[in-house]
Amino acid sequence: MTETAEAKPRPPAGSGVILQKGARLAQTIQPRPAADPSPYALQHQECAKLDVHRDNRHGDLTRQISQCRAAGTQVLQAQNFVERAQLLRRLHAALSAQAVNRETAEPVSALINAVLIDQGFLQGLDRIKRLADLAARNLPDQKMIVCGPIRPCAHGAAGQASAPSPFRQVRMRLKQPGSGLAAHVVANAASFPNLLERISLAILAGRSVLICASDTAQAEALGLSQLLRSTNVLPEQAVHVIPVIDAAVLLPHLERGDVVTLCATPSHTATFHAHPKVLNGSVRLGSCQANYAALLMAPEYDPGPSEWELFLQSVQALHSNASFATCILVPQSLEKSATDELLTVFEKVTLGNLEQPISQPSSPKASKPSMAQVTLFPYSNTGVALDILRRFPGRRNVTVLSRQHEFLGDFLATLAPCLDQIVVVSPETIVSTLDTGAEASGRGLAAEDILSLLDFYLEESEISGPTTLLSEISGTWIEGVPVREGEHPFRKPLSRLRIGDHMRSGDRIVRAEDVEAFGHLTGDLFYAHMDETAARAHPFFDGRVAHGQFIMALANGLFVDPAPGPVLANLGGRDLHFFAPVYFDTTLYVTLTCCAIGPIGKAGSAEVQWTCQVLRSDDDARVAQFDLLTLVASQWPLPTVPAPDASPNIASSKKDPA
Repeated sequence: MTETAEAKPRPPAGSGVILQKGARLAQTIQPRPAADPSPYALQHQECAKLDVHRDNRHGDLTRQISQCRAAGTQVLQAQNFVERAQLLRRLHAALSAQAVNRETAEPVSALINAVLIDQGFLQGLDRIKRLADLAARNLPDQKMIVCGPIRPCAHGAAGQASAPSPFRQVRMRLKQPGSGLAAHVVANAASFPNLLERISLAILAGRSVLICASDTAQAEALGLSQLLRSTNVLPEQAVHVIPVIDAAVLLPHLERGDVVTLCATPSHTATFHAHPKVLNGSVRLGSCQANYAALLMAPEYDPGPSEWELFLQSVQALHSNASFATCILVPQSLEKSATDELLTVFEKVTLGNLEQPISQPSSPKASKPSMAQVTLFPYSNTGVALDILRRFPGRRNVTVLSRQHEFLGDFLATLAPCLDQIVVVSPETIVSTLDTGAEASGRGLAAEDILSLLDFYLEESEISGPTTLLSEISGTWIEGVPVREGEHPFRKPLSRLRIGDHMRSGDRIVRAEDVEAFGHLTGDLFYAHMDETAARAHPFFDGRVAHGQFIMALANGLFVDPAPGPVLANLGGRDLHFFAPVYFDTTLYVTLTCCAIGPIGKAGSAEVQWTCQVLRSDDDARVAQFDLLTLVASQWPLPTVPAPDASPNIASSKKDPA
């Protein structure tokens, strides 16, 4: 049996901010009363106007999907990654302006108004911005992304790779937008943060979005679609809404290359997994599991006022991110206290038990915060708590409130393989990781690698061909492709810098006194650099050798142009390899080649990758190689910024010379 504790008629304990957050974050739990005057009260009328009727909902499905596929995808795929990131930035700016100016703007439909005031929509706006910023900073100004190193193809019977040349066969792995659309099936109440994130990722990957909305999510999906179209930022039909969530109805209309993500129950998800188009690989399924969240209060937590405050904040954070049910596990001795604390924020607390399956609430999103409800599971020992958590279907995220590392070690060792995400929090945490609302979702995204977020929406393939062809396709210089010499590349701003710009330095002799001075300066007195007798006893050195870091420092001195120029900063190096020891009195030189140019940022500069090779002068043998990253200005000299006028009256009277 399930028991429900009703809220007592007493003033809420805790701050007003907590009450506001808790009320807002639990809107997906309870059904709306018939007389509810919420912004979605007119949803059925709006849906009827848009010709979404139960008796004819599938009649134009083929035409609608074709429109979405043809109109939006072609425009998006004509752009590169950075251009689509800028598109998202403009979309965020337009949506934010409408949200801010909602009260003063001209009246719009009830559905759009409902979206603009939804707190989840505001959280979703933050996700759009962070995704766009991540993409603009980290994705190439190209239509393809090179994955991993470019490798030579084996040649000849001995399997030896051919020497670098314009016609050498090399192979690379590329990620590029797929040819299909991205369908997102929303089988429960729509979650705006999740929905806007899916739309943003699909657009970044050059795919149109097909929102397949259930009756529960239809109003929100239609309102969001209307709002997106009203901005006039996205291509026509880039986001389309259809009232279809059944695998048997939807999947026959999809083609090879289309992708599908689902926000659905496990039983609903199973119907998609079992469909022939998924089984034969024509249509790919994304994260198809429900998102269940739990909070576990450890037996030794011993809460006081501040600990209960953290407990309530943790519950609110779970409500903000869970797609379905949220369960709270507390020791049996704290059942009454936990119930009383929860009732300061939520109107109802449902007590669960092991006989009752953990499942999705069947009711649509509630519009009244006071109708929020949570499920509390008292447990007698950690074995019972683990049994409850193991029964969670779909994706399972658990927050643990604990102080003892011994308990955490046993808990994590037992349950970690069964969970998707575990967050451990203690009252002593200096900076809380349980921020709520848009800040939490935004910081979570900022820590992610944009490529991992986009991976599902991209197609990966391996291409083999001559270096010149693959260099042109990837926008990356490959060893063997002809280079351009002349002016020092460090003197060229982005407006004149090109892939393949190259320089060869003068010669430099590695002297014993230079190596010894470097060793004493840095404290690196390793015997192979400082002791001739010990160095000769080394397994593969014939005598004293130069420090590897000294060779790098020497290389920097050989290729750098010391005068002020468009190269503004050294951002670091990567992929450093040493190929041969450098003995004293060896003459070296350096080659520097522009390998890749990143997108230009807001400050008018971009990251440029250079391939640096250190070679012996007598035989051109390579002794070291690394990639150098620098920040290069788009113009040089830098544009002058006029100093601010000291007199505000005079400044305000000046006219624009244009």
